[in-house]
Amino acid sequence: MIAAPTPELLQAMATVPAAQFLLTTAYGDVRDGRIVERVQQCGTNPPMLLIAMEKGHTLSPLIRDSRTFAVSLLDPAERLLQRVFGPDRRVGDDPFLTYKHTRGVLGAPIVTRAVAWFDCEVVRHLDMETNFELYIGLVHAAGLGTAPTPRLTAALSATRASDSRAARPRAVPERLPAAESPVERSRNGTLPIRSGSRVR
Repeated sequence: MIAAPTPELLQAMATVPAAQFLLTTAYGDVRDGRIVERVQQCGTNPPMLLIAMEKGHTLSPLIRDSRTFAVSLLDPAERLLQRVFGPDRRVGDDPFLTYKHTRGVLGAPIVTRAVAWFDCEVVRHLDMETNFELYIGLVHAAGLGTAPTPRLTAALSATRASDSRAARPRAVPERLPAAESPVERSRNGTLPIRSGSRVR
C-alpha cells in the first residue's frame, strides 16, 4: 500500500511547472468548463495534449460523450474567468452566456480572451488509481487569443525592473545597461516574442 504523501513530497511536486488553463466541452445543448493546471504536450507529429483533471467533475461525462474538448491558456491577470468558471458557480448555470467565446471546429466552446487555444479530439482516456483522470487529445486546430502572451508580459516586467534599477546608483559601473524595450530585448536574442494570428 502506498503511504500518504509527506509535506516535503507535496512541496517538491509543486515545483513542477504548471499554468492555468480553461478546459471546455459541449454535448447537445449542454456546455461547461473548468479551470485546470496540469496540461502538457505529449506529441508533435501529430500534435497532442495531455490533460489531468480531478475526478468527479460534471465535465467528465460531457467529454466522454462528445469525445472533444478545448483548452485555453489563461492570462494570469484575467480575474473574470476565475469567477465565471470557479468553484463558486452554481451547477447548471451556463457560464458562456456571460463570457465572449466562439465555437471550435469540433463543437467545443473556446474563450477568445485567452493567450492561446487548442481544439482537440479525445483519443485516450485513462482512469488512474489516483484522484486525477487523464485525457489525451489530438489537436485539430489552435491559435492565439486576444490576451497578451505571458512572454510579452514577462518582458515588460523585466524592462520596468531594469529601468528602476538603472535609476539607482550602480555599485559596478562597468555593467552593461538593460535593454530599453521588449522589442530591443527580442533583437538581442533574449526573451523572444512570438507572433501569430489572433482570434477576434
